Amino acid sequence: MIFKTNKLSRVVCGALPLAACTALTANAQLEEIVVTAQKRQESMQQVPIAVSAITGQYIENQNITNLSGLNNTLPNVQINTFSNSPDSAVFTIRGVGVNDADPYVGTTVSVVVDGAVVGVNTAALLSLFDIERVEVLRGPQGTLFGANTTGGVINVITKQPTGEYGGEAQVTAGEHGRLDANLAYNFPINENWAGKVSLLHTSHDGYFSNTLNGTDLGSTDVTSLRGYLKYTGDNYDATVKAQYVRSRNGSQTNLNISDSSMILFEQGRTSDEPRFRRGQSAGVPDQNDRDTYSLTLTQNFMTDIGDITAITDYRQYDHDLFSDDDATIHQWLQTHREVDHYQFSQEIRNTMDISDNIELLVGVYGLYQEYELDQEGQLDGFFPGLSQPQTQEQENWSASLFAQTYIDITDRLQFQLGIRYSHEETEATSTTAQYLALGRPAEFGDRPTMADVIALQPQLVVSGEDEWDNVGYKIGLDYQLTDQVMVYGYHARGFKSGGFVGRIAIPQDIGPFDTEFLDTWEVGMKSDLFDNRVRLNLAAFYNEYEDMQVVQNLTLASGANSSTIQNAGEAHSQGVEMELTAYATDDLVFNLAVAYLDSEYDKYDTLAPDLNNPAAGPVPTDLSGNPLMNAPRWSGNVSATYTVPIGAGEGRFFLQTTHASEKFSNFTAYPQEKVGEITLVNARVSWTPDSDRWTLGVYGRNLADKEYLAQRQWFFPSFGIASMGPPREVGVDFKFNW
Repeated sequence: MIFKTNKLSRVVCGALPLAACTALTANAQLEEIVVTAQKRQESMQQVPIAVSAITGQYIENQNITNLSGLNNTLPNVQINTFSNSPDSAVFTIRGVGVNDADPYVGTTVSVVVDGAVVGVNTAALLSLFDIERVEVLRGPQGTLFGANTTGGVINVITKQPTGEYGGEAQVTAGEHGRLDANLAYNFPINENWAGKVSLLHTSHDGYFSNTLNGTDLGSTDVTSLRGYLKYTGDNYDATVKAQYVRSRNGSQTNLNISDSSMILFEQGRTSDEPRFRRGQSAGVPDQNDRDTYSLTLTQNFMTDIGDITAITDYRQYDHDLFSDDDATIHQWLQTHREVDHYQFSQEIRNTMDISDNIELLVGVYGLYQEYELDQEGQLDGFFPGLSQPQTQEQENWSASLFAQTYIDITDRLQFQLGIRYSHEETEATSTTAQYLALGRPAEFGDRPTMADVIALQPQLVVSGEDEWDNVGYKIGLDYQLTDQVMVYGYHARGFKSGGFVGRIAIPQDIGPFDTEFLDTWEVGMKSDLFDNRVRLNLAAFYNEYEDMQVVQNLTLASGANSSTIQNAGEAHSQGVEMELTAYATDDLVFNLAVAYLDSEYDKYDTLAPDLNNPAAGPVPTDLSGNPLMNAPRWSGNVSATYTVPIGAGEGRFFLQTTHASEKFSNFTAYPQEKVGEITLVNARVSWTPDSDRWTLGVYGRNLADKEYLAQRQWFFPSFGIASMGPPREVGVDFKFNW
């Protein structure tokens, strides 16, 4: 096989800020980056898909604590949080993503950690200390990574045990009470066994001030303990990784941007401009507690029939969140959510050489998920004493068979074909009710069994059960024009399975909704030019949606809340992406990433509020021509890194600007849901002695202290909400290794 990675050597990338990270050599050339984007080790420049690789060194130098810090640094990749659920990631790649926190919504961009899928968006904003690299795969990855990857995959690889004594520690202190303390320690046990322990902690006081009493809101306090035990034999190795994450954060900090025509408008507020002030009523705890547990066993067998990999994974999280959704000092709209979720997955795959020019990967994958959600809403802003309890229970299991083959037609031309068959079954039960407390405000725990509480309607209980069979595939060619330039093209069909809605107001809300399909055509070029001093990667794509699933969060005038998922008839997106890394001199490196995206619904008849008559509630609406959510037309970044000897060591100066043009953050694309363009400036200065044992740095993020809205949603006629991006943060960090 001409493109096998066992002919490449692993490179430890330097602290360069773009996805196409590099390592300096004696003559300042760009080095190969080894990735596992196709579940085999190979040079990033020979992977025939749009993939970016971000090293742990880059993450540390940028003082990024979780995946959201990568927003707008990669072409056509948006990483946000849901406005009223700060632990839930909103990943959107090339206009493909979901925008809801509940587990039943599923994902279109999967987060994969050391080969194991994180099945839900909640808890997907992973801590990024002690990370080897993050690979971002743009476009459908269904043949190798399964359903729910129509947008792409964020593939996280942690640093594995080295088998030698040693470790690293890092302390960071910054504005807003930022304090991070991280430690990783490797140790050998004997010639076959090695271990490792990582302790990660990040915290800050919160950016928001409560207009009720001046206290801070939106604090973060996350501690993670991760342990590894690795066995290495002649033809077998195995790694067990266990992790516990304890989050004791403040509750969500959305803003109320309602206008005077809406039910939950706050008198005296005259503007929806960005601001780090909001109200939180005295009766709502500032609490967002989450405990996450995971256990992963990875086994590799070298056999006569191929290289076999088995990955067994268990994950569980328990979530207890209070939120003041109206963001005022009044008790108008508050929510208490308790979620218990767990999943178990098993993958077994075998990579074998069929002949000198044919490699075949075959595998089987199974996933079981189960969750329960108990949600209580206080709706006094709609009617004094009104409350709405809702529950969700869902079980889901899926199984799939997949295969992908690589055929070297000539020494330079390679053919690729992949296919995946999946079967999925889901059982769901959702309930909703409305109660009224007589003569007092609503309280969490109100039930009609209480003397002063009555039921306004019988509890609605709706159940559903269904199954889906789907096939995804990929077919492509790549051609090595020269030793430095490779071109490729492929067509892939991905899918996101159907399912049931969890948060309902009327029986038909539960669904089921149908499978969505996405066909992608992509062509691209990867090149290392001018004696490996310039790396230029280009990609152009066209996406065509069929039965696109769209989450519709609707709050009715009565206060009843549902989150129906409907299948839009058709949609498309198209665009181009460029990533450039270049040495201007042996000490100065420039990086540029630019992306263009055009997207819209081609056919979408649905229910949506009428702006001319909001009180009428949702009415039949044609949304064709609207852009997709979280899909800015232009995005990207430019940066420079200058390395220079200073005294008995090395100084490094880094400056970066990121940009995203305006976008809409809800499916209705109302003018009130438009997020303006966002341009941010980040920088870092550091010094490392010749011994390379420690580094002292000063960093700044959002140096211009730009105040901006990151998400906006408009729920006519009830209220509008928005989330803020982080303010300026300046701090220092110290890293030591031994």
